[in-house]
Amino acid sequence: MRGFLSTLLISTVAAQGSVPTKGDNGEIAGIFGGGMAKGKGLAKISAPSGKAGPNAWASTKSGGSGPYKAGWTKDPTLPNQTVYAPKSPPQALSMPVIAWGESGCENSGTRFAEFLTEIASHGYLIIASGPPSGGSGQTQMKQMTDSIDWAAKGNGAAYGNVDKDKIIAAGQSCGGLEAYSASYHDDRVKLTIIFNSGVKSATTRSLLKQLKAPVGFFLGGAYDQASANGQADYDQFSSDLPVWQAVNKNLTHMATYTSPGGGLSGKSAVPFLEWQMRGDAKAKAQCTDKSAPNSLYKDGWEIKFKNFK
Repeated sequence: MRGFLSTLLISTVAAQGSVPTKGDNGEIAGIFGGGMAKGKGLAKISAPSGKAGPNAWASTKSGGSGPYKAGWTKDPTLPNQTVYAPKSPPQALSMPVIAWGESGCENSGTRFAEFLTEIASHGYLIIASGPPSGGSGQTQMKQMTDSIDWAAKGNGAAYGNVDKDKIIAAGQSCGGLEAYSASYHDDRVKLTIIFNSGVKSATTRSLLKQLKAPVGFFLGGAYDQASANGQADYDQFSSDLPVWQAVNKNLTHMATYTSPGGGLSGKSAVPFLEWQMRGDAKAKAQCTDKSAPNSLYKDGWEIKFKNFK
């Protein structure tokens, strides 16, 4: 009955012509950021001309635990973003792209440096909203779409063999709402990952049924103020969309993102990505089988999922 009523609501709103056609409505976090304060965001900056590629690399102490030591850089064609990637382009490896939104929609691309470097070291190109040194104001949802546009046009070639057909929208807290909005009605996004986030408004939540690509959640416990919203989002999705959710009651809203390698958050996000983007059978077992070696369940994650083959 709940699913029927949600579908009916969307149908009714659509008939009235008020279902948004795109995720960017000019507000912080886009259409799924309802109830958040409006912000002016960034002033428009024209990208400098020149070939895409790193200016200079910086990195965490370890460079990530994956096979490709990674770091972050500022690309001259992406003045409002920070790029994370293996420092040396991996040979014969296709790299998916992650457009990343920051906690609080903060205009700083290095707040999650430990976590994002860890993921990049496993062969991913990540474009985080906000410059490495930080900037004024908050990010705009458009920055995430700009990152997707940039990757879809093939501008990541300087970083290696970038697979522009495997684009992910992801983010933490306010950045997770940006990821929802960036995924909305954009068929280029093949996966959405929500970290410690969820829609606040029940009416807005009904629009999640418009998403067409799989969705994953990493949520905390009682001290994660967004966990209940994220869990309500999981229940909202249609009966045929693949959705996966992991809740760890030992984690707060900020989890372990700033720990070396992103801590448990980094350790857990990688197998989910490897399963979804590379079809890795061992990674799938980690995410779905309690008895599997290195199962996420053994690290305290309570997992449920639906509609995956």
